[in-house]
Amino acid sequence: MSLAKGNRSSTVSSENAGQQPLAKEHSDDTSEKGPPAVQVKADRNGFTLVPDPAASLDEIVAFMDERLEQSRNFFQKSEMVLDLRTRPMRTDEISVLCEKLYEKSRVKVVEVRLSDELSFSMTQEGRKSRLSSKGARSGPPENYAPLIVRNTCRSGVRIVSPSDCVVLGDVNPGAEIIAEGDVVIFGALRGIAHAGAGGERAARIWALSIEPHQIRIADLVAVPPEGVKPMPPRFEVAEIQDGVIQVISL
Repeated sequence: MSLAKGNRSSTVSSENAGQQPLAKEHSDDTSEKGPPAVQVKADRNGFTLVPDPAASLDEIVAFMDERLEQSRNFFQKSEMVLDLRTRPMRTDEISVLCEKLYEKSRVKVVEVRLSDELSFSMTQEGRKSRLSSKGARSGPPENYAPLIVRNTCRSGVRIVSPSDCVVLGDVNPGAEIIAEGDVVIFGALRGIAHAGAGGERAARIWALSIEPHQIRIADLVAVPPEGVKPMPPRFEVAEIQDGVIQVISL
């Protein structure tokens, strides 16, 4: 009888032991689950997409594809803001994401937010860069629409804008961008950029990476130090501080 009890006790113990690893494995999966690839925030003005800084483009697209599939009617034909303040994207990545959103649920990205001070409207009727009151400046004239350059500027190209200039691509060595207002580059700046060409010292130069041959703001000129620098984690901006052009990572 004592042996039978021992066998039963042993059997129960063995069953419990077999169940414990399953419970532990489930617990580990939960603890290792990271943040979503995209946070979808809703307010009275619509939806804002905030990609996770560590998420790849494939992860972002896959997450939004699944989210739109789950709530197709809810997001159908909605307008969204793409917030890239913590996870910058190249021009081609923005295009891929916008196309996927539209194909899936006719979702339109109407604004790309680059920093607390700069956003870019994607609507056809109102394409413009916008500065908040923190970065407000006096010029250029409001009646001039920003010049939008929809490709990479290669060597020999010279672009002149009476207002802001937005480049949807890189500015390669040998290319030159001149603007009365800000210069905004959705790519790398490796050529020449001149913001505030009419003398506006509050103008700025924005780019995913600033590695120029030369940059100018109003009447000041700066040449970068020699050597290759690593790609910044976020947008960079060149502005005048204490009478000197400084390049700052946002």
